[in-house]
Amino acid sequence: FERWARHVLLGISPTAESDDSQVPPADRRKDWGGVCRFVNQHRQHEKQYVQQGFHALREVIWTFTRTVSQAFVQDQETDEQVLTHIRRLQQAVRHKPPDLLKREVLTAAGELTKLVEVRSQQQRRRLQQLGEKLKEVEAELGSARKQMALDPLTQLYNRAAFDQHIEQVSAFSLMSGSPACLLMVDIDHFKEINDTYGHRAGDTVIRQVADRTVLTFPGKTDFVARYGGEEFAVILQHVDGEHGRMLAERLLDAVRHTPCTHEGQEVWVTVSLGLAEYRPGESPAMWIERADQGLYEAKRLGRNRLGEMPSHHC
Repeated sequence: FERWARHVLLGISPTAESDDSQVPPADRRKDWGGVCRFVNQHRQHEKQYVQQGFHALREVIWTFTRTVSQAFVQDQETDEQVLTHIRRLQQAVRHKPPDLLKREVLTAAGELTKLVEVRSQQQRRRLQQLGEKLKEVEAELGSARKQMALDPLTQLYNRAAFDQHIEQVSAFSLMSGSPACLLMVDIDHFKEINDTYGHRAGDTVIRQVADRTVLTFPGKTDFVARYGGEEFAVILQHVDGEHGRMLAERLLDAVRHTPCTHEGQEVWVTVSLGLAEYRPGESPAMWIERADQGLYEAKRLGRNRLGEMPSHHC
């Protein structure tokens, strides 16, 4: 999406090996056919996800229907066999001497026991088949949901997933009193990186900064998302402001002390951070706004640092 957006807005080739931003805008020819093909292809992928979901659902319904039908038929057959043995016992009681009656009872008991065992095995097998099919569908749908929640460039959670998660964390922190921190991360001078090294290098920098962010926040409840462009957002549950500041400094060091690499070339980058600890009762939008203000403060003070708003703003 970003490559084609740059192409439509700036005329930059979506397959450019290096930055061609020096070409005058008037000389840039836009590949509208390519845009249409890209959009159509993307829509086809979305359609495939939906079709896969419907296909999986149809499979489950068909398996369930077939299993119930088979169970009904098999149970009817078993019931008929049971009734046959009961009728034979009734006949034996009325007309046969004790020794033959005893033999008939033992035979019927053995046959009925076999029928019960067969029915139990059939039921277990049917339940196992249904369970396996449901697991397959759950895995397929889970994979589709995960793909739809991930940013394709970085494989971090996307903005939609972030918006949903911050709502949940806000509600949880409000009800439980558990602390939480929001950290906004922005790559410094990113436009200059694109202008100097090219947009493919810019994508590489975004991916590598994303990887370092994930490595810095490996906790089970840590949530790292691509917020947009060269900006990331990190939600830290059960983390207060003091601990959040320590973790933020760790991320600053992880980025500033190790260069990104693109096609054998080192690209040194830094990030600016804005931190806000959750305040009970504030909306997610207010929480994000305070973290953004901290980020602006970090940039105002020279970048490559952590920013927080003064306490009287909190």
